Amino acid sequence: MIKILHKYLLKEFIASFGFGLIIFSAILLLDQIFQFVDLFLSKGVSFFLILQLFVLIIPNILSLTIPMAILFGALLSYGRFAEDNEITVMKATGISYKTLSMPLIIFVMCISLGLVWFNHYLSPSTHQYFRTLYKKILTEAPLAKFSEKTITSIGDYKIYAHKVNSKNNTLNGINIYKFEKIENADGSRKTDRIPWRIAASYGTVGVDKNVVILTLYDGYWQRTDPNEFGSMIHMNFGTYKFSIPISSGIDFSDTALRELNSKKLRAKIKNTSDKLERNSYTNEYWLRWTVAIAPLVFVLIAIPVGIMAGKGGKAIGFGMSLGVIFVYYLLLVISMNVGEKGYVPSWCIMWLPDAVLLTAGIFLFGKMLKK
Repeated sequence: MIKILHKYLLKEFIASFGFGLIIFSAILLLDQIFQFVDLFLSKGVSFFLILQLFVLIIPNILSLTIPMAILFGALLSYGRFAEDNEITVMKATGISYKTLSMPLIIFVMCISLGLVWFNHYLSPSTHQYFRTLYKKILTEAPLAKFSEKTITSIGDYKIYAHKVNSKNNTLNGINIYKFEKIENADGSRKTDRIPWRIAASYGTVGVDKNVVILTLYDGYWQRTDPNEFGSMIHMNFGTYKFSIPISSGIDFSDTALRELNSKKLRAKIKNTSDKLERNSYTNEYWLRWTVAIAPLVFVLIAIPVGIMAGKGGKAIGFGMSLGVIFVYYLLLVISMNVGEKGYVPSWCIMWLPDAVLLTAGIFLFGKMLKK
C-alpha cells in the first residue's frame, strides 16, 4: 500500500512539475525566440542554424527553471491533496507526514545531484558550442548582430545604427564609440574611457577570415587631444575602413565565464591575480552549487506549506511559488553583488539564499509535525 501511495504522490508531483517547467521555460525563452525569428526572417540565417541555437540554449534555461518548477510542482500537488482532503484521509489511516514527504524529498535530492553535474559541466559546454555557432552565423550573415536603433557591443566597440538593411549589408546613421579599460592610479579598479568616436552617414559590413570589416562613408572621426586637456581632434572622411576580429565580435565578458567548466574555473581562481576577476570566477563557481541545491531547499518549504494550506491549496501554492522564487532570486542577486565586490567571501555569501530558505523550511516542517 505504501508503494502505491508513493507512486501516486510522485505521479501527481511530476505532472505539476512538468507543467511548471514548460511555463517557466517558455517565459524565459520568449525573448530568445523573438530574436531567433528575427535572425531567420530579417537577417537571412538558415533555419538549421537557428534550430541548433535553440537546442543549445535550452540547457542553460533549464538550470534556472528546474528549481522553479520543482517548487511550483510540490506546492501545487500537495496543495491539491490538502484542498481535496486527501491529506486528512491519509492521516486518518495512520500515514505519517514523514511517509508523505520522503518519496518527494528523495526524488528531488536525485534531481539536485544531477543538477550539480549539469551546472558544472554540461551547461558550460553548451555555452561554448553556442559561441562557436554564433561566430559561424556572423560569418554567413554579418548583420545578424545588428538591430535598428539599438546599441550593439562588439569587443571594445559600441555601435549604433539608425537603420539596418540586411539585403545589401548596409547600416545607415552610424555612430561608433571605442571603449578601453583604464586602471585607476591606486590600482583599485578599472574604468571605461572613450578614446575616440566615429559618425558616418552609412556603411557596409563584411566578413573575411574571421574578421568583421566595416567600411564607412561620409563621416567624421573624433578623439580627445592627449596634449591639450578639453580639446578634440576632428577629421572628416569620405571613406574609412577598419576591422574587428570575430573573436571579439560578441561580448564575452559574461559568456566566457559561463563556458568554463568548474575544473577550469578552479584553475582560474587559483592563478588569477586580479581581485575583481578572481571574485567573478569564485562567484560563478559557487553559484553553480547554490542553484543545484535550490530544488532540495524549495521542496522543504513547499511540502509543509502545501499540506497546511487546506481549502484553496492550489491557489495558495501558485501564489507562494511566485513569492518564494522572487525572494530567492532577490537574495541571489544581492549575494552575487556582495561577493563580486569582495565584501564577504563568495564561498560564504553565495549560500545565503539557500540558508535563508532552508531555515524557513525547517521551521515550517516543525510546525507541520505539530499540527
